[in-house]
Amino acid sequence: MTTAVEQFLRSVNGEFSIGQQLHDVPPHVVYEVTFEGQRAVCKVSTEPRGNAGVEGRVQRHVERETAVPVPEILAVGADGYVAGYNEDAPRETDYEDRELTGAWLRAAGRTLARLHGEATFDRPGLLAVDGDPADPTAGLYVDSPPDATWSDALDSLLAVYGNKVRGTGFEAIVAEARSFVDEHAAEFDAHGEAALLHGWFTPEHAEVRDGETRCVIDFEHALVGSPAWDYWRTAVPLFLGNGWDQPEGAAATFRSAYESVRPLPTDLDTCQEAYVGLISVSYLDSLHTQTGVDEETEERAEWIASTASEQFDAARNAFAE
Repeated sequence: MTTAVEQFLRSVNGEFSIGQQLHDVPPHVVYEVTFEGQRAVCKVSTEPRGNAGVEGRVQRHVERETAVPVPEILAVGADGYVAGYNEDAPRETDYEDRELTGAWLRAAGRTLARLHGEATFDRPGLLAVDGDPADPTAGLYVDSPPDATWSDALDSLLAVYGNKVRGTGFEAIVAEARSFVDEHAAEFDAHGEAALLHGWFTPEHAEVRDGETRCVIDFEHALVGSPAWDYWRTAVPLFLGNGWDQPEGAAATFRSAYESVRPLPTDLDTCQEAYVGLISVSYLDSLHTQTGVDEETEERAEWIASTASEQFDAARNAFAE
């Protein structure tokens, strides 16, 4: 994978040397590098689904337009970016050591709210490079029509998932998700915001120390739309799953911290099952992207698809009440 990193670094025309590999999970590879004499991290897409060229521009936008702390972007190109090494960046932890603290919940809740309030666009949608992806000065644009709604953005995201899982036998659950969003477009569109969404705001990607958020990384799942998506993308793994040890009232602490900065949608709880279903489908996309759906992972994929379908049924009942 050093070949891909070397090719990218040559494309951005800077003096560099390549150090140790930090991460190698499809669709990206990440290496520590020295770039223009500075210690840095280089992230490169290993397949089109990675879209690291967009991710680098998202992080640069956050750096320039908000007070949310992110590593400085030193270079960005068509399929990757270089960011300055940040000592405060989150460190990977073993599964057994996953523990939420009140300090993280409070600081992270406030930071996510600030991101949503300070980075906004004129419409929801997926993000793309505004111009030539090889041009380091090219910025971002929202790849959707001017009158796009949040349900339109969700359908576009689900279409990406559908293309990814094509041929796995799990296309039906993505089709069900798209039909569900179409059926309940009014409920989704009632949120009506066009905030920059991080897409996976958990302790692996947001470091808190001394009661303050020090560094946020990994904007690879970023899109523009309702903050409800980011809230539930955080809540599903942290508060609804069983992978994190947590203090009593963890979800309420996080939510209260968020709402001390800006409000969440008033119907957030009514929409829980709907978002859990959609997020379950996103996990199917991640599973196939990172490991593939085969004999070893098919049982897990079946469980994810079943969970999504059950959540859509529950959401229909919740919306009908």
